[in-house]
Amino acid sequence: MSGIDPDFQTNRQQAGKSPDGYQIWGPVEPPAKLGIHGTTVAVDFDLCIADGACIDACPENVFEWRETPGHAAAEKKAAPVKEEACIFCMACESVCPVLAIKITPK
Repeated sequence: MSGIDPDFQTNRQQAGKSPDGYQIWGPVEPPAKLGIHGTTVAVDFDLCIADGACIDACPENVFEWRETPGHAAAEKKAAPVKEEACIFCMACESVCPVLAIKITPK
């Protein structure tokens, strides 16, 4: 399994911001393609299977569920709504079963 593109900030274009204020990286073509959500705490919404491991592992409550109706992998995703609170412990990245999370310390 390949997981999130570790060079997404170079390989993808910014596609706007979420209602929560974090950056979204394209391509974004809902509901099939949802892109990568976040920058320092990035979640590939196209890979995320919504098992909740990252939400459970995060000591800073960086993630919140967001509904993604019609997406093939899962109809909800763990959105990095408080990515500025990340302490770079890497817990979320290490527990993600599909390698959908990339932490990039500032």
